[in-house]
Amino acid sequence: MAKIYKKPVVSIDTGLSEGVYTASGASAGTLSVTYNGVWDRWPTGGKGLVLASWSGLSGIITLNVTFNDTIDHAETEPTSISCSLSGKTATFTFNANTTGTLTIGIHLNHGTSIDALKMTGYTYSVK
Repeated sequence: MAKIYKKPVVSIDTGLSEGVYTASGASAGTLSVTYNGVWDRWPTGGKGLVLASWSGLSGIITLNVTFNDTIDHAETEPTSISCSLSGKTATFTFNANTTGTLTIGIHLNHGTSIDALKMTGYTYSVK
């Protein structure tokens, strides 16, 4: 059996921190959001159903859900969730201990078809 010597490679990256990270090996938890389609219809639009669920998270969650149309109103269950709207994005802020599932109703009231509503993405952060 022949032994082969391999010269080690050293690289220096400036701007990287040294040390042990406190969350090394820890699970960061998960959050997922699904758009389940039309929940209700009315002459000027309707309501779409979104479900968000999470596990292993602690702290305050800020969830941004984006759609392909301007959102006119959003409602949640539980109703104590903070919500703000900006164009096609709904932002929800809540404590991770609130529940494991968040039911969201997205309203279109401006004459477009609720059947055409699609969720285009979501992001979240935990503090």
